[in-house]
Amino acid sequence: MSNSTFFKRIALTAIAALGFGMLSVAPSQATVTAHTLTIDSATDAIDLGESATAVLTHSFTNLGATMDSVTIVGVVTSANATTSGNIIMRVTDSYTNLGNDGSTSNSPQYFVAPLNAESAGMETKTLVAADGLLNDVNRSDRLSDSLTVGFTGSANRAIGTEISVDLYAPSAAGTYNITFYTLTSAAGATATSSTVSATWTVTVSGIAATAATTASTVTLRNANAAALAGTYFGGTADGTDSQTLASRSTSTTTTTPGFTLFVKQKDGLTSTLGNLAQESYTVTTTGEAWVTAGTEGSGSTKGGPAAAEARPTSSSGVKFLRMATPVADSATIVRVWSTGTAGTATITVTTDSGVVLGTKTVTFHGPVTALAVTTTTKKVIQSGTSTASSAAFRVTATDAGGRAVTGLGTLSVISSNVSAISTGSCTDESGAVTDGIYSCSVTPVVTSTSGMAATLTVRVADPADTTGATYLTTTYAATMGGAVSTYVLTTDKATYEPGEAMVVTATAKDASGNTPYDGQAGPTIRSNKSLGGTAASADITMNVYYDGVSTSQTRSTVVRTMSTAQTLFAPAASGKFSISGLDGQTTPATVSVTATVGDDAATTAANAASDAAAEAIDAANAATDAANLAAEAADAATVAAEEARDAADAATAAVEALATEVATLMAALKAQITTLANTVAKIAKKVKA
Repeated sequence: MSNSTFFKRIALTAIAALGFGMLSVAPSQATVTAHTLTIDSATDAIDLGESATAVLTHSFTNLGATMDSVTIVGVVTSANATTSGNIIMRVTDSYTNLGNDGSTSNSPQYFVAPLNAESAGMETKTLVAADGLLNDVNRSDRLSDSLTVGFTGSANRAIGTEISVDLYAPSAAGTYNITFYTLTSAAGATATSSTVSATWTVTVSGIAATAATTASTVTLRNANAAALAGTYFGGTADGTDSQTLASRSTSTTTTTPGFTLFVKQKDGLTSTLGNLAQESYTVTTTGEAWVTAGTEGSGSTKGGPAAAEARPTSSSGVKFLRMATPVADSATIVRVWSTGTAGTATITVTTDSGVVLGTKTVTFHGPVTALAVTTTTKKVIQSGTSTASSAAFRVTATDAGGRAVTGLGTLSVISSNVSAISTGSCTDESGAVTDGIYSCSVTPVVTSTSGMAATLTVRVADPADTTGATYLTTTYAATMGGAVSTYVLTTDKATYEPGEAMVVTATAKDASGNTPYDGQAGPTIRSNKSLGGTAASADITMNVYYDGVSTSQTRSTVVRTMSTAQTLFAPAASGKFSISGLDGQTTPATVSVTATVGDDAATTAANAASDAAAEAIDAANAATDAANLAAEAADAATVAAEEARDAADAATAAVEALATEVATLMAALKAQITTLANTVAKIAKKVKA
């Protein structure tokens, strides 16, 4: 509630007090009669953060024809008026016993009472009968805690209005008593009496802050982040950290912190009031950081940064008390300061209920002690132009502990060959997560030619040398090149399996036969067969040339390296295929390369199996033939055996006959021998004798 409104209400109260003494005496000049004012409900109850609404029904009869009127005033009469919010009164309907056609002769008018007028006099507003709304001329968005209803038509007319009243957004719990006074006026004269016509009691229940959950966010911002406060509340900055690197501060009087933490507590519940979690919490630090509580703002910027606080001399376990009244999705502030010593610090935000809302790690660097080229983008610079080549390379500045150093301003670049490259500069990428890395651009000379070279020296004054005569330096080698004139296409293999991943490479030269300058668009190629599922003869764009090389692969975020993802595949059909494109000459020539798709492993295996089967069939046939030959040989052997058996039988019979004959002869011979022996014996006997 503004001071002016507050004093107006005091004035109204005084007017009302005067009116109480006059209630029994009707003013003789009053020409308003049959006056009534009622309220639909004398009591209402709402929760903190809501608004209460009541409806006043008002009627009277005018006895005069010239603006007899009644002013209705709402005043918070309880002692807690400073936290009651605002009273808003709007006419939502009106009538006379002549109807309401929107004309001043047949329709009531209402206007803002002098106590709340925007300018001297009274601003008339006429209701339109058709929709019960104010017309375009008479603003319908006017907020007021008092209004006047009158009639300028003929006398003795019944006049009625319906008035919507809101107690809008009380800022504290409690019971609020609102009294509605009426002041009557004859023929536009100043009202001279006041009457208490209706009372309204609104009870506002406080809402206890709920416990914070892990849905809460702690967002890091550089410095005091005052400029970002507006975007933080419900904005896209919620939960997205800025750079975590800042310079240490050894000053004991600095009022600029290294970082600001926005702590937004959330209960994770969905309600008309949004997230009302707002616990007390403790912020602890380890390492080279101190913290203080940021001063809260007020109103719609509650929780936003106020003027920066002074740097503390120490901090450990700083306690932050919750807001007395929770504000949906509002943030409180923690300032993070350097202890004066370079190093890393971890800041942890923990609620009283033990929920860790967030942990942030920040780094405070010391003065720069070294420069080094850490990223190479363009090594071959365009010749024959004076247009600067941006982001050719990057330099990282570090302190004695190897920490990146911010805030060095623009680093100068000195060229060893000013006929090739005249100058250059390096600026801190302070808005990116790579803060402390300086992007360097170089400016070639328009008369430079392909093949020239220059050594670029990046330097910054050495802070250790107070005379400013010593520099910290690093160097970068660059050459000059022209536009792509010709190129050669190659494939990474001569033969592919169907659908196998493949890489096509274009190796280019400029018109002087040197490596063309970096960053030129690669060629567009096509194949006479479908590649990797694309239609035959579909254009395929190669990646950007660096070092005179462009490939069919996708480059990674570091432009001089390739992604591991496969992007091109050989045709599915076996056989020879070709890939071709046009070079960059005045009269373009076709450049092509051929390769072959062989059978895939399954086909090869099937063919091998088929061959093996055929060989097996041949072997089986040979075995059959051998078996047949063996059978024939067996039959011949059987016949021979039978013949041999017959011969054997005959021989056996002959032998047996011969044996019999021999036995007979032997028996005869034996008999003869016996006879001879007997004869000899007889002879011998005779001889002896």
